[in-house]
Amino acid sequence: MLFSILTAAALTTASASWADTPARTTAAGDSITMAFAANCKGNVFFWELFCLLGGDQPRRSWFDGNRSEVDSVHDKYKRLDPGITANKNAAASGSELRGGGNNFSVQANNIVAQTNTPDHVEVLLGGNDICNRDCTDPANCGDPLYTEGQWRSSVQAGLDILVAGLPTGSTVYFGSVPRVQDLRAAGLAKQASTIRVNCESIWNTFNICGIATSGGTVNGEGVAQRLASIAATQRRYNEILLEESNAYNSNSNGRNPRGIEVVADYVDETTPSTGTFQFNKDDIDGGDCFHPSVQGQNTIADLMWNANPDK
Repeated sequence: MLFSILTAAALTTASASWADTPARTTAAGDSITMAFAANCKGNVFFWELFCLLGGDQPRRSWFDGNRSEVDSVHDKYKRLDPGITANKNAAASGSELRGGGNNFSVQANNIVAQTNTPDHVEVLLGGNDICNRDCTDPANCGDPLYTEGQWRSSVQAGLDILVAGLPTGSTVYFGSVPRVQDLRAAGLAKQASTIRVNCESIWNTFNICGIATSGGTVNGEGVAQRLASIAATQRRYNEILLEESNAYNSNSNGRNPRGIEVVADYVDETTPSTGTFQFNKDDIDGGDCFHPSVQGQNTIADLMWNANPDK
């Protein structure tokens, strides 16, 4: 009886700790978190390309942007407690969750090594894990979409670092992989709406997410086949984020004995999340027709906030 009471009390205390507003927040992310080209409006006239060449616009980031046109997650937190801090020092454009030199594990190590270790980590990665691949079927190229096993092991690798190194009572919050499969349709609609934008030209010139944006055959795969495979993979990646979050959060896998809270914003395909939001022409910028516009950054901030467990 006494053991049951003590156990219930411990669980209640842990739950209460999880529910507290964090003191120090940080993000693991890619060019979406860095707000690459967020306010770029066009790419046809040469002077508009200077905006695209400017690259990252961190002050317009969904996570901690402080420009007035973006109501970032940090802005929302500051309305609850002005003392909450935020940084995205680990994030960088081009990052993948699995591959490359700044993947989830690398960013996780950078996060736990920060002088003032954060107690709330938001993770938004995965778009580049799809875009940097050359085909969807491993029979068609040497660099196909990552398998479910590869994706899962990389999620676990980063989480193992965070749950071991974050302060007791911390939260890891996964945003889901965006719908890369929407980008071609959104870009075509955008270029049809204004003479200032030619998405197909910029995509082809700079090979921007060719697996999703190319209208032709790529490594023997037509556009319809590729987009269907990307959609299925993107959904499965998000289901795995949810599965692993649940396994760590409950410690049913034995990998989170310290009880760090691990939550995913993805629930299913009908519940709003960063992974179910369907980008349209106004949600992508007019520079590369790929990254979220200022409107898109605001939408991501709202979606991430709505499912945020620490507020």
